[in-house]
Amino acid sequence: MNDDIPTHQVIIIGAGMSGLCMGIRLQAMGINDFVILEKSAGVGGTWYDNTYPGACCDVPSVLYSYSFEPNPNWSRKYSPHDEIRAYFEHCADKYGLRERLRLSTAVRSARFDESAGEWEVTLESGEQLRARAVVSGLGQLNMPNTPAFAGADSFRGESFHSARWRHDIDLTGKRVAVIGNAASALQFIPHVAAQAAQLYVYQRSANYVVKRNDSDYTEAERSRFARWPWLQKLHRAGVYLRGELLFYPVLRNSRLLRPLWEKWAREHLEEHIRDPELRRKLTPDYPVGCKRILVADDYYQAFARDNVELVTAPISAIDGEGVVAEDGQARPVDVIIYGTGFNASALLSGVDFTGAGGRRLEQAWADGAEAYRGVCVAGFPNLFMLYGPNTNLGSNSIIFMVERQVNYVAACIDKLLAHELRSLAVNPAVMRAYNDHLQGDLAGTVWVANCDSWYKNAAGKVVNNWPRSTLYYWWHMRAPDFADFDMH
Repeated sequence: MNDDIPTHQVIIIGAGMSGLCMGIRLQAMGINDFVILEKSAGVGGTWYDNTYPGACCDVPSVLYSYSFEPNPNWSRKYSPHDEIRAYFEHCADKYGLRERLRLSTAVRSARFDESAGEWEVTLESGEQLRARAVVSGLGQLNMPNTPAFAGADSFRGESFHSARWRHDIDLTGKRVAVIGNAASALQFIPHVAAQAAQLYVYQRSANYVVKRNDSDYTEAERSRFARWPWLQKLHRAGVYLRGELLFYPVLRNSRLLRPLWEKWAREHLEEHIRDPELRRKLTPDYPVGCKRILVADDYYQAFARDNVELVTAPISAIDGEGVVAEDGQARPVDVIIYGTGFNASALLSGVDFTGAGGRRLEQAWADGAEAYRGVCVAGFPNLFMLYGPNTNLGSNSIIFMVERQVNYVAACIDKLLAHELRSLAVNPAVMRAYNDHLQGDLAGTVWVANCDSWYKNAAGKVVNNWPRSTLYYWWHMRAPDFADFDMH
């Protein structure tokens, strides 16, 4: 072991919503010897990376915020990107995390040293750090997915992914192709449509879209939230219960609520799209909830514009002039925007983790990512993850889930440090039984229906989503049962 390598009690990878929450919790416990490594030049994770026009969370801001750090000053029910990013910057400042942050510091790999009971973390620069424990806050939506289309390299115009928006490119008067029409594209398409001379939207499958019903918070409402915080807590509770009572049952195949959500989506479509053929193209052919249910107030209106064409024929190639579809039409464009989401099912794929016995996490997850309670993996001692396998939601705020995970992981780290353990790892048999039960639960959800979604890997295994309510997860994650772990 090289004594010159800086050693910490904990290394946190990522300064997004999860990593910041973990740092705040460690400090509250009196664990101050940690560092947060962030590849970007600022905090906020996905809210730092995604700056496309119209970027917004589809969870109301009063719930998409830490329970311990309410913000009475949200401008809208669904606050825009800049406010959400500013909120996380505020948290980093208020809780004194700046001195433990290393920005513009990407991690290449992490290897567990069994003899020392430490993780050796190698940065892209070649620098090495060591830690008793590593917490990954990389999450599920950090690696943009750009499909490989034949001829894409020959395109002579500009092209970029929506998660790496090119603000230096003025779209005014341009011919633009948007490939994809899901959560991100749904938000920026109306803005692109208002600028472009011609917009082609290439749709692989239609989405269920319901009204966002966004609105401003009045100055009086903000003042009341600031003066009487319990009012905002009550408001937050109402938003939370709406997710539990209206969204979650649909994902469990509720015969009562599924037709209701389909009706709401159909009425929203019919309100703005008069052309029967266009309506048909924008109508999903799979059960509601199988893919992410989207919320928007301005999406369908974009397709009513004369300068917007919806293309449902699959893309066959991209040439020097533009996009060629299987309908035989070549549509020349000046700019191609990939709204094609993220490589979500390959969780943590940005960092090469090697655990006990030299086994790589990529090998352990060859048949699909899985973890114990979403936070730890057998064979990878002292490694914890936030927003890991099977913890994503289709019905509520991921911050609620992450706060539960942070408390659980913090208890594990406290056990590791307080008892001077060399290794704390979930027992393989415990993890196997947990995931077998989990997949049985998932079989009762709409996500296993016959539709492609980022919730599943290529083999059709649901690797991203949690199959039960968030209330159940809270109960499930109250405290670790250390009988489930092997400790040395």
